[in-house]
Amino acid sequence: MDGTRVRVAGLSEVGRVRKINEDAFVVTDLATGRPLDPADETGELEVGPRGVLLALSDGMGGHAAGEVASALVLDALRASLAGAPEAEPVEATVTTAIDSANSEVRRNAAEDGKRGMGATLTAVLLRATEAFVVEVGDSRAYLLRGEALRQLTRDQTLVQLLVETGALSAEEARTSSRKNILLQAVGHADELKIAISRLKLRRGDRFLLCSDGLSNGMNDDELGRLLAGDEPAAACRRLVDLANERGGSDNLTAVVAHVKGDGLPEATPAESIAQTLDVIREFPLPG
Repeated sequence: MDGTRVRVAGLSEVGRVRKINEDAFVVTDLATGRPLDPADETGELEVGPRGVLLALSDGMGGHAAGEVASALVLDALRASLAGAPEAEPVEATVTTAIDSANSEVRRNAAEDGKRGMGATLTAVLLRATEAFVVEVGDSRAYLLRGEALRQLTRDQTLVQLLVETGALSAEEARTSSRKNILLQAVGHADELKIAISRLKLRRGDRFLLCSDGLSNGMNDDELGRLLAGDEPAAACRRLVDLANERGGSDNLTAVVAHVKGDGLPEATPAESIAQTLDVIREFPLPG
């Protein structure tokens, strides 16, 4: 029986308006601690008991501070997960790792020129036959299974709160001037409310992690079509190119992963994505 493997690529560009790219991403085999080279378009990793980390962070804070914050978040997360006891429950491991990243950003934010900096964090931790999805902020994770695309994360934003309370329609939310107002971010508070979900993997699952600069530029039908047709590196390229064609008003980052392995069950039309997804801890929207 073949073990689970994942073919991964990532791409991050500054876009056509911004001068600094405050997005960052990392793909790491936690068994070795080595990050995948972003230039390696054929990158494939074995998903062992320690796991493979896919993570994306969108920094904020102006000047170079956002760039510093996103890099700090990913470095701290990767180091904490790589050094965590393998037998520790994943929920505890992830919570400790993100708390560590939060503390690191807050320590550095005390320096001149970095006050107020912070970052989003969305990560998918692949372990054996499961994926754990964690989120702080509004960077997104999607799953394409067969022809079904599902957003696995839930934006932690003022606009999402307004949509869920009925004060704003989903269409109005897409163009709202308040869509970038976050309810929390790494580095902005002593304690974070980390959203965590667990997904049972199916052979052929495709993940997309992306910053809001990319997801704001296209709808779910377009995302699903671009994910379905290409190898990860080509899908990343086409996603970023399309967002640039539509203005490229923000930094643009995509991480795409294809899951393989004969030991994984095949997806069937009778089984919905929701049946394989368990919300461990939800971010409580105020109200």
